[in-house]
Amino acid sequence: MPSRALKVLSISDRIDSQLLEKDTYEEFKDVDLILSCGDLPYYHIERLFQLYDVPVLYVRGNHDPRVEYGKSGPLYGPRGAIDLHNRVVVLNELIFVGFEGSLPYKEGPFLYSQNEMWHYVLGKIPRLLWNKIIYGRYVDVVLTHSPPFGIHDKDSNIHGGFKAFRWLIKTFQPAYFFHGHIHVYREDETVETVVGHTKIINTYGHRKGIIRPGQRHHIPRERPYIPSLANTAEDFRDARRRAALENIWGTLTGSSKHLIQFQQVEDQLRYEQSQKLGLVDIPLDSIVGSVSRPRDFTRKFFPREAVDPGRWQRVKLKMDQQISPIDVYQIDQVYFVLDGNHRVSVARQRGMTQIPAYVTKIESTVPLTPDDDFEDVIIKHRQVRFRKETGMNVQRPDLEFATSIPGAYRQLREQISKHQLNLEIWHHYPYSFQEATESWVEEVYLPVLQTVSQSGLLRDFPERTPTDLYLWLTQYQQELSRQYGWEIKPAAAVDSFAAAYGNRLVHRWRRIKKYLFPQGAVQPLGIGDWRRVHLMPRKEGQIFSAVLVALNGEDSGWKALEQAFTIAEIEGSSIATLHVSKDASIHQEIKSEFRKRNLEQNLGAKLYIEEGEVLDTLSKRALWNDLLIFSLEHPPDDRPAARLRSGIRLLVQSCPRPLLAVPATSDMKHGLLAYDGSPKATEALYLAAYLAEKWGVQLTVVTAPEDSASRSNPLDKAREYLGARKIKASFIREIGSPGEVILENKNSHGCDFLIVGGYGYQPVMEVLFGSTLDTLLRRSDVPILICH
Repeated sequence: MPSRALKVLSISDRIDSQLLEKDTYEEFKDVDLILSCGDLPYYHIERLFQLYDVPVLYVRGNHDPRVEYGKSGPLYGPRGAIDLHNRVVVLNELIFVGFEGSLPYKEGPFLYSQNEMWHYVLGKIPRLLWNKIIYGRYVDVVLTHSPPFGIHDKDSNIHGGFKAFRWLIKTFQPAYFFHGHIHVYREDETVETVVGHTKIINTYGHRKGIIRPGQRHHIPRERPYIPSLANTAEDFRDARRRAALENIWGTLTGSSKHLIQFQQVEDQLRYEQSQKLGLVDIPLDSIVGSVSRPRDFTRKFFPREAVDPGRWQRVKLKMDQQISPIDVYQIDQVYFVLDGNHRVSVARQRGMTQIPAYVTKIESTVPLTPDDDFEDVIIKHRQVRFRKETGMNVQRPDLEFATSIPGAYRQLREQISKHQLNLEIWHHYPYSFQEATESWVEEVYLPVLQTVSQSGLLRDFPERTPTDLYLWLTQYQQELSRQYGWEIKPAAAVDSFAAAYGNRLVHRWRRIKKYLFPQGAVQPLGIGDWRRVHLMPRKEGQIFSAVLVALNGEDSGWKALEQAFTIAEIEGSSIATLHVSKDASIHQEIKSEFRKRNLEQNLGAKLYIEEGEVLDTLSKRALWNDLLIFSLEHPPDDRPAARLRSGIRLLVQSCPRPLLAVPATSDMKHGLLAYDGSPKATEALYLAAYLAEKWGVQLTVVTAPEDSASRSNPLDKAREYLGARKIKASFIREIGSPGEVILENKNSHGCDFLIVGGYGYQPVMEVLFGSTLDTLLRRSDVPILICH
């Protein structure tokens, strides 16, 4: 099934104020993306972004200023939009690259020579090659202000095209190339051209279109009927050989090799209106079915065994003299032959691309394309019916609920029915199916889809739709819950689902590594990935909604649970506790003590007991939660060998979520942020800002350069970030050993917990000489919140 089509509004060079008017908005409100090709005021692009509330990508034109001054002050670009110049951006499953400006003809910004543009284009080659490895294609959409050389450009230097763009099209074959700069004043001017597999679009003013990831365009070539020099019997044998080859190819590739029976489609659609369009030349590639003879011909209308050779040859002899029009039904983009099956077959054998036909168009809300088979027809019909029955075609026309899975809409209905029942139980109020659907979309469906989008999971399954992945993910979550007995939200299962089934190279390598080294630690996510993938899609603005507590079976281990209770009261978190042990003798003791403490707090915590390797199990279960809390009973010793074998070090390095090490419980009212400007410390800064805003935590930010020669002051960045959020904090810069400075200021300022980044990029040096985190873990008497 083809990838989901995206509706795009492209603009350039001319302010079309009607795009901001109510009537025009109704026509364009379903767009998924806005592309700006330059020479438009920044404020105009901002207003479009605010009105249509979709992503905006832009490049600047030769008339754009570096700074635009207005009532709101200086603008260096449209706020909220993405500057695509000299960048590669992956958005909505599409790969974009952009280049601003035009050829130089005066003094000013955004004017580039041919050589300068070659420099920009050639500089993108490594990233485009990487895209080919990761996504299977180099680029989908190129966004520029100027056109390619020799395509849509003018003779003058002002409106000339760039030669580097022409090479880019030839070499990397993007699906679409949007440009502006060339003003269009006549209706007969060419604004769309296909070169190779790329559609080049001059978007002067504004244009609305549909784009697909990986789309390949072809130049339509009209091939007239040319009588064969061979006899009709030889032509028939040639057509029969092509039919055999098509069957073999279809078997090898899984592509459709059968015509679609019109009666089956008719039963699915149950149409009421039709319209006669008269005599029209139609493309042979769009004929996908037959009314009376779907089994006699292949998908490309080559004859099968059932076709009478004599009749086929007689039709060919007549077509050598004159081609009589056929009769077809049209549904959306496809056609079904009512009369003229043999004429279509002969036309195919002779290499024609079009054939005259009397067309009867059937009005249908089901979109059909030449790539669809009958299973796709069924799925699309059920899609239309599902959206209509649930009211989503009116309430949420932007959601397609497209799927390639048979039976998917039955599964969605079952989920909505369960949600409807839960709503009625919770609120003691009868909900209609459509009301329940609206609630389900907002509370269940969209949060999971946003998590899927942020996680990059769609790149692992490029032939699947977001709804496919939603269903797979919910099924996977249910399987995990049944297998392990854990209560897991679908969004929490994204990381483990990607690790288990992802097709990207990184996931395959990790599975191979796990197979070869089964005892190796779980690989952590990249810096900040836990925040971008796991937290950004959430609507509730809650970071620690699910907390995992590691119980070690010792008396001191219960401190971690007590700390979790404190966090749950502030954050409203759910608590899961995990004890990993093969010693069944202490399981009952742990259950009894847990039950007692849980009843005292009345927070509904749950206890899970599993067998296995402790570090590996904790890291895996942390994927289903937001924070891992453990008691700091055995901190790493201050010896290289001990640091190398330290279980805490391995846990910090492998855990995909933030960790809270608890040597003693704390109210967590005053946090000390250890900040050195590194990426992991910056993640700690983001988390500290959250704690200050949501929990009301008092912040003290400390940096400790080891000598006075350091000119940079990391506190400047922290001060700017916190100041922009109107968060008050104390800032301290002291020269000395970072660990000593942090602990001294913790004591002198009365901080009751620390916020730090994880281990750095020099693991060998840290093992040999120790690290700041090792010092804090060994000597701190307050909880330490560790971020990745």
